[in-house]
Order: sequence, then structure tokens, then C-alpha cells
Amino acid sequence: MFSSPMYCSVAVLASNVQCIVFRRVDELFESRIFRKESKEQEWRMERESLQSQIDDLTQKAAMSEKSKDAEIERLKSAAATSEKNKDAEIKRLKIAAAMSDAEIKGLKAKLESEKQNCWWKMSSQQNSRSAEIEQMMNEMCSMVRRLHLPPQVDGETWQYQTNSGEWAEFQDKANKELMLKFQEGQQTCEMTIDGIAYDYDFQVMNQTNKRTKKARSIRFCSNLPHHWGITDADSLKMLLPVNQGNGQDGSDDRICFVTDPAVMSTLEDLLNGSKRRHDGTGCDCLHGRSTFRLVEAYQVKNRELWRRYQRHVRSILDKHKQHGIKPRVIDPPVGEALTRFATDIQVDLVGNELLLFHGTREFDLAKTIAKEGFDNRIARSGGLYGSGTYFAAQTCKSAQYATNKGMQEKASTQLMGTMLVARVAIGDPHYASGPCKNLTRPPTKNVSASASNSAHEIRYDSIIAKPGIPNGQSNGVQAHMEFVTFAPEQAYPEYILRFIEE
Repeated sequence: MFSSPMYCSVAVLASNVQCIVFRRVDELFESRIFRKESKEQEWRMERESLQSQIDDLTQKAAMSEKSKDAEIERLKSAAATSEKNKDAEIKRLKIAAAMSDAEIKGLKAKLESEKQNCWWKMSSQQNSRSAEIEQMMNEMCSMVRRLHLPPQVDGETWQYQTNSGEWAEFQDKANKELMLKFQEGQQTCEMTIDGIAYDYDFQVMNQTNKRTKKARSIRFCSNLPHHWGITDADSLKMLLPVNQGNGQDGSDDRICFVTDPAVMSTLEDLLNGSKRRHDGTGCDCLHGRSTFRLVEAYQVKNRELWRRYQRHVRSILDKHKQHGIKPRVIDPPVGEALTRFATDIQVDLVGNELLLFHGTREFDLAKTIAKEGFDNRIARSGGLYGSGTYFAAQTCKSAQYATNKGMQEKASTQLMGTMLVARVAIGDPHYASGPCKNLTRPPTKNVSASASNSAHEIRYDSIIAKPGIPNGQSNGVQAHMEFVTFAPEQAYPEYILRFIEE
């Protein structure tokens, strides 16, 4: 009943539709499977990515944990180190706090002393190199000493102006004649020098050749210390008789009252700055703990004493030159305050000329010294290092002799102290090894033979007692550095200081 063509077409169509449907179903099924697989793959990839991130985070977390542990260890170590440093610093501070000021000063003094003695330790080595160094140092000192010597140190000079405009000194004989005629009050005079006659006019200060009528200027040079503040013109007027207008009123112009506040302040600083030793350490004596107050001061401008002192300095230098003596630098050196003030007033430190202190029990005695000079011939006997004039580099030592009770009491308004600041020619000193009370002059030493002289003995110029040597007293050792001279002309008084102590 289904054999008709139409039926067959429908059957075929149905069959095709069925095939299409089945194929479509298959396609849909395969598409769903594909999408599922794709989705699963995406999920798998996303899961793998997440897992990778988790692993990275886990690794970073682990590293961070390790870094944290390392940082903690570092901080612990730093804290431990800081604790150790803190303990060490606390210990150091405790040690420093436990150390007294005296111990610290002692260590500084020892260090400074080692520095000061370094050169002497080197020179004491017995080898050719140290000998060469010592020779070179002595030669240099001699050269500098020669440079420090002023011209005509032993008196005033007259000079004339040469054709080139320079100044030249008259010969010794002509210089003395001019000085004599001027002091006689002559305003003009006639003199013959080397067979040539000259006219001299002290009013206009010139010299005229009597034959050629050529005139040239002359002048007077006093060669007085610069810090005296006396000009050559003023000095020349002082040589005139009183009735010739030298301006003197009968008062003693050799002792000048100091009115300049700056000079007074400098002198007071010198007193207080010289209490300490050369190495900076303090002194435990009665006056070492004082504060000096300068009440008044006098500057000594004594021409006769100055000329006498200069001649003695010249004689010392001539003796050294004649016998080949090359004095060593004073050891230990004087303090900084004395050295600084000595430099200001042109003391020849290189030539072993020093500025030192000398205590006197009475002001009148100090004024006598300013007029007549130091005189060891009337010095009290019984000195530990001979019958000489004693000087010190420390004010606390000289203050012991600055009043009648200086050994027991400090200077006060009721008992004012008197001390001189003196320029002293130490020259080539003998260093005492102990007391030598019987000496009336310095001991001698052997001088090696030279090309012009055989070996012989020569006398030292002074004596130095260094701190630390036995002194035969109850305290056992020398506490202060002392200097002893045996010639009245070996020292010049620069200032008289009147003071009290607080």
C-alpha cells in the first residue's frame, strides 16, 4: 500500500530528514564535547596558572620568612654589638672618671717631657750620625747667634753718610773724640782724621772738609734696647750737662714708673704664666697655688748698667769663639710665658741669654740693684750652689725671697712682694749634680785640642740646678730650676714688680 511514487518520495524525504537530524544531533553532540574539552582545557590552564602563582607566593613567603629571620639575626647581632660598645664606653668613662686631674696632668707632662727630651736622647747615642747632627745643630746655632748680634753692642756710636747714601761708623778714636767734645758742651769743633781736617757742627749735624768744603751728614746712634722707647735724639740730649738743656730735673730717670695698662697686664700675665714648669705641670709649693696681682711696676733704663752688661756678653762670646766652645741649648727650657716675653724684648735666646726672676726682700734693695746692678759679692752665704746671684724660671720660687716671710707667708697688702725680671747671660752653663756650697765661681771643664790650641781647661759661665737632682735638704731633691751667676755684670734688671698674692 506504500508502493506509490508519492509515498516513495516521502519516504526518501523522511529518510533524508532523519539523516540530517541525526547528523545535526551528532554535530551538536560533538560540539558540546569539544566545548567541554575546551572548557576543561581552559580550566586546567587557569588551574595551572593559579597553582604557579600559589607556588610563587609560597616561595616568596618562604624567602620573606628567611629574610625576616636574617634581619632579626642582624638586628640581634647589632644590638649585642651595641651593648658591648656601650659596656666598653661605660668602662672607659668609669676609668676616665676614676683618673684624677693630677694623673691626667702627669700623663700630659710625661708626654711633653718625652717630646722635649727627644733631641737629647738622640744626641746621647754614641754613633757617628748623632755626632754629625749635633755638630750641624751647633753650627746652625752659631750662625743664628752671629745674626742676632747687634752692631757695636758695647756703646754709642757716631756715623757719617757716605757718597752712596749709606751710613758708616767713625773709627774708634774719632768716635771717642766726638763723644768727648759733645759731652763738654761744644756746639762746633775741629778734628783731623787720617790727615784730613774736618769741621763738625752738632747743631745741624754735619761734617765739612776744610780743604774741599764738601759737607756730609752725621748722626748719633745710641744702640739702646728698642723697648725702652728712647730715640737717638733723646739719648743724645741725655749726654749733655744739665745746664746745656738735657731736661733733667734732678730725679732719677733710670727707674721709670710703668703707667701703660697694656704693659701692666702683660707683666701680670708673665707672673701668673710662669708658675708652671716648662712641661706645663704645676707646683705644689706655697706660692705655686697663688694668683699674683701686680700692684705697680718700674722699668729700668740704666745706660751704664746696660753698657756694662753688653761688654760682658761680648766677652763671653769672644771666649767661646777663641776656645771653640759651642754651648748647647738650655735643658730643660724655660716656660712659654718667659720665652714669649723674652722674644718681645729681643732677648738672644739662641745665644743662651734668658729672661729670669729674682726675688728681693725689700723694695729699696731692688732699687739699688736697678741703679748699681746685681752684686754676688754681697749675696748671702750658704747657697746650695755657691756664693752667687740666684735666678729662677718660676715665680713661685722667686716669691719665696720676695718678702721677709716669703718662706711661710704669701705677699699681701701689709707685706708686699718685690721681684725683678732680669736679662741673664747664661752662656755655657755647668749642670750641677748636687750641692756645691763652697764655689765662688763656676767650675772648669776640659777643652779638646785644636789646630791653634792644645788641650786645656776653661771655666763655665754659670751653674744650673735642674729639678730632680739631690740637694741635701729634708725634701731630698731640687724642686725648681735655678740659675747661678758669679759676675756682677752678668745680668741686667729689666723690671721691678711689686705684687700681692691671692
